[in-house]
Amino acid sequence: MHIKLLKDIVASSVGQSATGIVDLLYGKKNVNEFLIAKKLKLTINQTRNILYKLSDEGLVTFIRKKDNKKGGWYTYFWTLNLEKSLSKFKDKVSKDIEHLEQQISLKKSARFFICSSCHAEMNEEQALLHDYTCPECGELLQLKDTSAEIDQLKQQISKLEESLSGVNKELDIVMAVEAKKRDRKMKNEKKKILAERAERKRQRLKEQKKLVSAKGKKVKQEKSGKSSARKK
Repeated sequence: MHIKLLKDIVASSVGQSATGIVDLLYGKKNVNEFLIAKKLKLTINQTRNILYKLSDEGLVTFIRKKDNKKGGWYTYFWTLNLEKSLSKFKDKVSKDIEHLEQQISLKKSARFFICSSCHAEMNEEQALLHDYTCPECGELLQLKDTSAEIDQLKQQISKLEESLSGVNKELDIVMAVEAKKRDRKMKNEKKKILAERAERKRQRLKEQKKLVSAKGKKVKQEKSGKSSARKK
């Protein structure tokens, strides 16, 4: 489901022709932009334009490295931001549902009129302005039955809600995986910090032992010098 959703997201952001990027980036990290261009059969500039647009939307991230073999030019390496992509798509679907619900509310609360001859449609205020006659053909306007349109809008909402449910499930999975990654990273960083502290402590003890040893030798040398002086 990830790939299908991601292709829908990319298509809605930069167009259907760019959906092949999902196949190239999904499940991978830091993919060379020249490889992407070659696989998509696009120029590097065309590829970069698509990737920059996706980056502006937060759907992909990149790192860049200087290629000293090619005159010090930078090459970009791209990674798909799965969590951000799903979150963005979730927001879009939620807004679409809200918009459709507003349309249903309007069609339930307002009256619309239609010309049976030329099918011109207008709201009640417009119909009143034209004395309930069609401004195109002069026919008497008829009160429109919007029940079929409302049912159609409800069907669209149902499909979007089904899609939203799928997105939420996928997002929960991705967030759980990312949370585990962050936990592992924090644990590794904590281990690293503890190991560094232990190493610093070991070095301090080592230095202290050296100081104690050096001080002991100095004391012995001083005692030995005093003993020699007394004998003389």
